[in-house]
Amino acid sequence: MQSASTECKLMVAAEHNDIDMLYQLIEEDTNVLHRMDKMGVVDTPLHMASSEGCVDFAMEMMYLKPSLAKKLNKEGLSPVHVALQCGHTELALSLLRLDKTLIGVKGKMGYTPLHYLVMYEKKKDYLNKFFNEYHPCINDDLTSQGETALHVAAGCNNEALKYLLKWLRTTAKISMLKKHNLLKVGNRDKETVLHVLARTQPDPQIVKLLSIDFRINTEVKNSKGQTALQILESSDKKGNVDIEECMPILRHAKWWDPVVILRKTPFYIMAMIAQWGYEIKTMSPNNGNAMLVVIVLILTTSYQASLSPPGGVLPADVPENNNKNKFSNLQVYIGSINGTTSSNHSYHVLENIEFKPNNSTVGSSILKKGLFLWFFIPNILAFSTSFLLTCLVIPTLVSGFFSCVLTLSLSTLLFCLLDSALVIISPNNQTSQIIFTCVYTVVYTTYLAIAFVVVPKMRKYVIS
Repeated sequence: MQSASTECKLMVAAEHNDIDMLYQLIEEDTNVLHRMDKMGVVDTPLHMASSEGCVDFAMEMMYLKPSLAKKLNKEGLSPVHVALQCGHTELALSLLRLDKTLIGVKGKMGYTPLHYLVMYEKKKDYLNKFFNEYHPCINDDLTSQGETALHVAAGCNNEALKYLLKWLRTTAKISMLKKHNLLKVGNRDKETVLHVLARTQPDPQIVKLLSIDFRINTEVKNSKGQTALQILESSDKKGNVDIEECMPILRHAKWWDPVVILRKTPFYIMAMIAQWGYEIKTMSPNNGNAMLVVIVLILTTSYQASLSPPGGVLPADVPENNNKNKFSNLQVYIGSINGTTSSNHSYHVLENIEFKPNNSTVGSSILKKGLFLWFFIPNILAFSTSFLLTCLVIPTLVSGFFSCVLTLSLSTLLFCLLDSALVIISPNNQTSQIIFTCVYTVVYTTYLAIAFVVVPKMRKYVIS
């Protein structure tokens, strides 16, 4: 009887955020928290504090008996579930800061705290905090119905779904492949997030985001053989403004539409670069070092090959007044003909050499335009790709000032190479223009990618 009375008094103390009373009761009955911890399903003072938003009392309970935070009450909810359900998101975040594993506690019907967050929370700041800190749960945690956080948000809270989709669109914390697979996940009834949205509360803005921006396959059918469009067409809410706006979007949005793909190409490029960043960020230090060795080897080889193209360059001692005989003495030694070695060395004039006009500059390639482009464009692409990967790897190995210095040094090396290729080595002006278009497109994309990662971080430091 005394133990039951003590437990009731603890619940009262939690309701009134009375920490002094908590310690007074523990002094009277030192085993009270231990007894609660031994029970399978129980309403604890931490549940009460979470429902009332008593942060101080909840934190004190976490210090005294942290295992109580994983207890489910008679409704099948943990204290974090209760806090989110009652709108005390800050308290839930405080509990999670002390024990991050609480985010994975499954309550009634397999719902985790993240599912409850997208059910009840509408503030963008809190949603972003959860998505940034606990993003693995978005992809990994499923309810007993096979629903992801996207499914739950689509059925309960369009605001949370909208913020979650926008966060997925821009974040590099989840790989591009995982994002793609997440949007394809079907629940137990084989319904994607688009099906759930069409069945519950269709929002034209979200439907457009899913079908056009994310290019989700709108022709997927659920277990009843219905697409999202067919669900809307058979809805008993005909005449609803949102439904009327959503149906044309789904009719004309083809996930394989080449026009949409072309229009979204810049986004896809950025998504691919974000995928690179994710893979490098999650790479082990040993793999990062091995990768850096390989890409530095590619950088060195491609840089040297660019400055010394096949066939060589126009020498400085060639007379400028004799175009026809300019290369008459330039020959290539061939030690064997038809697989047999000849004692009489054979010499053949190089056929792929382009005779330069009088205004040819010293140091330009002697190859014909076509052959030069076939060699140089793939070579510079290899260099630029390795350059980008190096810029992504360096911050994971070297931080702060030295990372910026190394990236700047690589940038100057890149521009020296481009200047040499476009101004000096290129055979003629037309080739220079082609190289300029190809190479500077790559360079622009590279620096745009770097800015995409660096600028938000700089903005965060400036604002703070």
